[in-house]
Amino acid sequence: MLDQLHYGVCFYPEHWPWKTVVSDIRRIAECGFTFVRMGEGAWWYFEPEEGKYQFDLFDRVIDECRKYDLKVVFGTPTYCGPAWIGHQYPEVYRWDYQRTPMKHGSRRNYNYTSPKYLELCDKIVTRLAEHYKKEKQIIAWQIDNEFNCHMDVSYSPTDTRAFRKWLRKRYRTLDNLNAAWGTKFWSQVYNDWEQIDLPHPTAAFHNPTQLLDESRFISDTVVEFCKRQADILRKTNPQWALTHNGVFKNVDGLKLTEQLDFFSHDQYPMFWDEWTKFAAPLVQARSLSFPYAILEQQSGPGGQMQYLLRTGRPGEMRLWAHQSFAHGAKALAYFCWRTLPFGTEQHWHGLLDHDGKDNNRIRQAKQVGEEIKRLPNEIWSVAPDKVVAILRDYDNEINDRRINTYTPEGDWDAGHWMTALMKRHVPVDQVYPGRSWKGYKILIAPHIKIVDQQLVSQLEGFVKSGGILVLQARSGIKNRNLHMLQTTPPGLLKNLTGIEIEDWSNLKAHETRIARTTEGISVPLRGFVERIRLHSAEVVGHWDEQDDLLSGSAALTINVYGKGKVIYVGGYLTPQGAAFLSTYLITLVDYQSPIEAHEDVELIIRRGKTADYLWLLNHSGEIQFVSVPPNSRDLIRSTVTEGKIKLPPREVAVLEIKKSR
Repeated sequence: MLDQLHYGVCFYPEHWPWKTVVSDIRRIAECGFTFVRMGEGAWWYFEPEEGKYQFDLFDRVIDECRKYDLKVVFGTPTYCGPAWIGHQYPEVYRWDYQRTPMKHGSRRNYNYTSPKYLELCDKIVTRLAEHYKKEKQIIAWQIDNEFNCHMDVSYSPTDTRAFRKWLRKRYRTLDNLNAAWGTKFWSQVYNDWEQIDLPHPTAAFHNPTQLLDESRFISDTVVEFCKRQADILRKTNPQWALTHNGVFKNVDGLKLTEQLDFFSHDQYPMFWDEWTKFAAPLVQARSLSFPYAILEQQSGPGGQMQYLLRTGRPGEMRLWAHQSFAHGAKALAYFCWRTLPFGTEQHWHGLLDHDGKDNNRIRQAKQVGEEIKRLPNEIWSVAPDKVVAILRDYDNEINDRRINTYTPEGDWDAGHWMTALMKRHVPVDQVYPGRSWKGYKILIAPHIKIVDQQLVSQLEGFVKSGGILVLQARSGIKNRNLHMLQTTPPGLLKNLTGIEIEDWSNLKAHETRIARTTEGISVPLRGFVERIRLHSAEVVGHWDEQDDLLSGSAALTINVYGKGKVIYVGGYLTPQGAAFLSTYLITLVDYQSPIEAHEDVELIIRRGKTADYLWLLNHSGEIQFVSVPPNSRDLIRSTVTEGKIKLPPREVAVLEIKKSR
């Protein structure tokens, strides 16, 4: 599918009279859209009774799409099954933590481990695949919809049985499991597999390794559920491209994407209060798959029963769409074409409001469609510049989110780094252990508590070859079973960092300590702070004298390792600390941004064979002037700049800088 650019909209013909459907398809084509995404919520139509299938409505819709050469991304409908399933087979429901079945009446209430639900899903996916195996309008399949959205756990009897099976495969013997979980503590030792359950209400805290294994199990179960459908679809038509839209809690995005041809993301900027925060999931999307697709792009204000997000200001919808394209989307579909008058999402506004009239959102969608046609083909095939990467790791993130016995104030440190770098117009990506880090100058691994020798070896190789690695407080303290290492922190990272940790302290919420650099600059850190003993490292900053636990020791260090360097930050970040440290880092690699601009101007650089391309996005409500390379041609307006460009509020420019022959 992603061999060419696609621009579309989510469309739900099962909600509307046929006359409206026919009119809407014509209007969708007139807007310049090239595809529709549909089908993922229509199991009730496809199989109104068990074993009774019908496809006539969607056949007719596809025939109408064919008239306008509108392609189709079809969704398997397994995230919201019809009422007859739970009525006939109540064992298919998810159970909550208190062991209460979820029942029918919403979505995502079915269970990935229920044999009956798996059987029913296999059947509906097989029948859809067989029915449409020769349909040329279908260019891709979306498997299910937003795995683990709303509810990311389940505690039904089939979940418990599946968990025990998963544990047997992982550990093979109870002795291995008991050792990995450290069950000698609090007399938790198991001598029969039937004694093991998923976490449940207890008088005190849970076993931390059990919690980690629960999240690993949930993710593997989701991935296997996805694979079942992928196998059916690929067997039926190997030419179909397969995707899924999103990574929610307790899902390892890396493992999920391995089952897909490309990753897709649902982008809703209005959930965030700052542009760097809604840029972050786009960076994640391209880290999993470049290029990627956006199968739900925010158009109107969204709301579900208990909340309603604000309405986009003039030009914002267009700005957000360009942002998704700039970061690496090669297909984009707005959610959705027409706002529903009924149901939970009657306030989740699409391109058309309830009155069905053309409006400002339709005009912006048409404008974006015209503008992306002006961009050269090569811009879509080259990834954004590589300079800085943030290291992601599923186990570490589960530990921080669910288990961490220390302050949670460092949880957003990756976000602080990304925000500071983006506002300084420095390209930043996300990467994963075991994947290539080639091309990056700087790798930031904030609070990577869980380490193993394989990861350490990859980090050492990156630094030895000339990279700059940044580590922070609490790094290298645990193994993959979440057991504290019986060595002085940072454990396996000692040679890389050239330091040891003498002492440490948790801080109260919002409390800070000051690290003062050798140039006298104050760098506030928070949450968790460490007293550092030097070995081969040198001091970048000392703790000031406000805390006698820390006073006189190093707070920030740098260690030469091979051709590269390792920076160690003995605390958790504040936004101010991230701002200083990001500036310090880019001076170490002598990186120069090609523009000078306000921090609310986002820059994405794509370098092609014939030219470099700069996407400029003004996220502010003010006019911004941007210094740019001379003789840059604005492809949106077909104008040549003279070294400076004026960006009105929420405006976009795409600059082409031709390379000399």
